[in-house]
Amino acid sequence: MMTLLQGKVGDKFFLKNIIEKKLDTRLLSLGLCRGDVCKIENIANGNILIKTVETKIVLSENLAEKVEIEVVE
Repeated sequence: MMTLLQGKVGDKFFLKNIIEKKLDTRLLSLGLCRGDVCKIENIANGNILIKTVETKIVLSENLAEKVEIEVVE
C-alpha cells in the first residue's frame, strides 16, 4: 500500500483508506470517499492537487501522508 504523497503527477488511483477520522469526515463532506478513482494533477509548494469526477481538491503533504491509495493503469 502506498500513500498519496508517494504518487506522481498523472497517476490515476483508487482511494483505499483514510487513516485520520477527521480527514475522512472532511473529504466525505467534499464528496470524496473510499473506492473513488482520482487523478493527481499537480504537486507544488508542499501541496497535492487531485481531480475527482466532480471536483478538484488540494491537500497538504501532511494530510496526503494519511491517505492510502492504489495506483491503476
